[in-house]
This record gives sequence, C-alpha cells and structure tokens, in this order.
Amino acid sequence: MKLNRMRELLCVFLLIFLNACNSVGSSTKTKLYSYGNSKLIIDTNLVNKPGAIIIEPSIRLINKVKKANQDEAGYDAVIDDNVYYMSVAKHYLDSVKCPKIQRESEGSIRFKTSSGKIYIMKLDTIFFGVLLFNGESKPICTSLTDFQEDYKKYMSK
Repeated sequence: MKLNRMRELLCVFLLIFLNACNSVGSSTKTKLYSYGNSKLIIDTNLVNKPGAIIIEPSIRLINKVKKANQDEAGYDAVIDDNVYYMSVAKHYLDSVKCPKIQRESEGSIRFKTSSGKIYIMKLDTIFFGVLLFNGESKPICTSLTDFQEDYKKYMSK
C-alpha cells in the first residue's frame, strides 16, 4: 500500500515538473533561445534555425498512456525508460552545444528551411521525443535509443 502511494506521489511530482518546464516561454509570440553563439528563433511555433525541439507529454497524453497500461508496473516502466532516454539525449545536446527548446505534445510546430520551404510536424502523438532540424531539410523525429547516431547523421547533412 505504501509503495502505491509513493508511485502516485512520484507521478504527481513528474507531472508538476513537466508542466513547469513546458510553461516557460509560452506567453509571448516571439522567443529567442540562445546557446553559446547559436540562436534558435521560435515565432508563433515557427522554427527557422537549426536546433532540437524536446517534446514531453501533455497531461492528456499521460492519461491516455496510463489507461492503455492498466498494469501499474508497465506504466512505471514506460515512464522510467522514457525519462532516462530523454535525459541522455538532453545531456548529449548540451555536450554538442545544440540550441534546444521544450514543447508539450500538443498541437503542431512549423519549420522553415533556409530556402523558404515550410514543414509542419504534429506533436499530439509524440509521448517523449526529440525533433531535430538542420535548417536545410525536413525535420526528423529521432529514435531516443539511438539518439547520438540520429543526431550525427542528420545534423551533418
């Protein structure tokens, strides 16, 4: 009984943490994110410079996954695995000084290449994920388990 209570508290803490991280930077139309000498501009969900978009689940998506995993141990394993792989991906992005922004898995985001082509990516079905945009070609949703390889292949194009 005490273990279930601890799990519930951990889930509540995770939800509060994710909500706090995602609420930063959502109140104005234009935001400029800097990391070192690189800049990533997001203007009404338009990304026009190379960088990474960190996608974390919305409350709606968390509840959907929780319902799909009736077994509490299965749900906990899904969360633990995703949080681990996301932390590894974020650490790698920091190590290569890649500009990044965080988004909740709601709505969509537009990417504009240097040649002016626009790509729209829907975020509603991404539980935990990282979108990479090199500024030249269509953005990709990476594999979190092979994140470094995906990053090296795509961002070096």
